[in-house]
Amino acid sequence: MVFSAVGAAIHGWWSWRFDGWNATNSVGLWAAATSCSVVVCLHNEAERVAGLIEGLTPALNALEQAGWTVSAVAINHGSTDGTSDELTKATQSDPRWNVVDVSRTRTSKKEALVAGMEASDGDVVVVTDADCRPCDPSWLVHMTEGAGSTWDVHVGLSLPAKSTSLLGRLQRLEARRVAQKAVGAVMAGRPYLGFGRNMAFTRDIWDRVGGMTGHEHLPSGDDDLWLQAAVKRGARVSVNVNRNAQTHSEWPSTWAAWRRQKSRHFSASKAYPSALHARLGLPALGWLLLVAGVVHNPSGTSVAFIALAFIVRTLTFGMFLHRAGQPWREAWELVLEPLVSAFRTWAWWKGQTAESTSWK
Repeated sequence: MVFSAVGAAIHGWWSWRFDGWNATNSVGLWAAATSCSVVVCLHNEAERVAGLIEGLTPALNALEQAGWTVSAVAINHGSTDGTSDELTKATQSDPRWNVVDVSRTRTSKKEALVAGMEASDGDVVVVTDADCRPCDPSWLVHMTEGAGSTWDVHVGLSLPAKSTSLLGRLQRLEARRVAQKAVGAVMAGRPYLGFGRNMAFTRDIWDRVGGMTGHEHLPSGDDDLWLQAAVKRGARVSVNVNRNAQTHSEWPSTWAAWRRQKSRHFSASKAYPSALHARLGLPALGWLLLVAGVVHNPSGTSVAFIALAFIVRTLTFGMFLHRAGQPWREAWELVLEPLVSAFRTWAWWKGQTAESTSWK
């Protein structure tokens, strides 16, 4: 029973400290900056270009109407499918856009992002991807409020569209759980995870960090490893769970494509500090202790401890979903997490036995 009690205590502490159940939105905060650049990196995205420009235009307009100087940079990272032509055609009537073609000497998105920073001039930079769309025209207004005055890095959320397939449900669950981890870490004062699909930062902190220095060789980490480096240099990190500050994104349509995506992401986690690995492993340790408690002493008390831990984690997950503008009733999907864990284990193993894939 001791195993079960300790396991339940771990989950109770984690739920209170790191589950992001009490996330709040920053509203109407004064920003020290007045110019913003949106940077989008593309590789072989010709079919998405028109939708990307159309989706971002209302957000650019809204921020401009709020008094900001607005620009946007599209980095064509060595595409071979006509992405450059599509970008030129879609942006030629909007002088705020700057299309830059760069050679692809590395398969990492970091190379393209560095080029985007060099081509942009905003005091604040907001990054997103070609397969992302703002959930609301006020997206940039929300993502830039408080820039420079209250934060140096602003973490936003990007969740997949709703799907009824098993693949879609698992992707949505994993995206929401990762978002919950990111939000909870920021709220607890231990930020370590950001999203290149929706994140803002000041040019000052970018310069202080030195771009992607130190992890250029890794296929991923343009968001989380960079954020961790920024924190080491004193960055103030904020998070915005407001639905209007989010983007929605397309996710891989097959199990194999999703596995390749996750295998690439794992290349960054191996560069995490040992202390961070230990902290992130606490929930798994808690579940192991709970299961060990039942195996060692299969009593009603041991089972009750497991049920209590699951209920607490589900409740805090539901509270997080509600604050993020998601249906809180879908917190029940937490019962599918063992399937997500099995998939992540498979993706990790494939990533260790095969070369990590490029970002696109």
